[in-house]
Amino acid sequence: MTSATRDQVWQALRYTKPGGQQTTKALRSRTGEVVESWEEKAELIKEEAFPKPLKGVERKAQEEGGEMWKKITEEDIREALFSQSVQKAPGPDRLGFKAIRLLWDWDSQRTVNIDIMSFRLGVHPRVWKEGKGVVIPKPNKPDYGVAKAYG
Repeated sequence: MTSATRDQVWQALRYTKPGGQQTTKALRSRTGEVVESWEEKAELIKEEAFPKPLKGVERKAQEEGGEMWKKITEEDIREALFSQSVQKAPGPDRLGFKAIRLLWDWDSQRTVNIDIMSFRLGVHPRVWKEGKGVVIPKPNKPDYGVAKAYG
């Protein structure tokens, strides 16, 4: 790090400091609308990260969905579980993939039954649907005020 400039040293220090509770600047949508409240920002980021399905796709899924759970196999569930990194942060339930894999080793059939029954009934625990987004500052990003700025 002997060749780093003074500004680079301070920038590196900012990246290593614990952040605590930080606020997010106001964001602009693609249409130019500025959002400032936490709820509006969350909604904008959700729309950008998870766009709505194309028309007709949702109807087709509903028509076919009634019996689709019968097509889920133990191998499908195992592949979904073991294709994820154990380094990922756990969700609101604080249950990471490492712990779920341990449960799989102890009783894979119970895990399969929980997943299949959840799909069959169309009931998914709230914590399976929630996520927490964290903004990680990246060098050379053009504008953090835009919800989906490319660098």
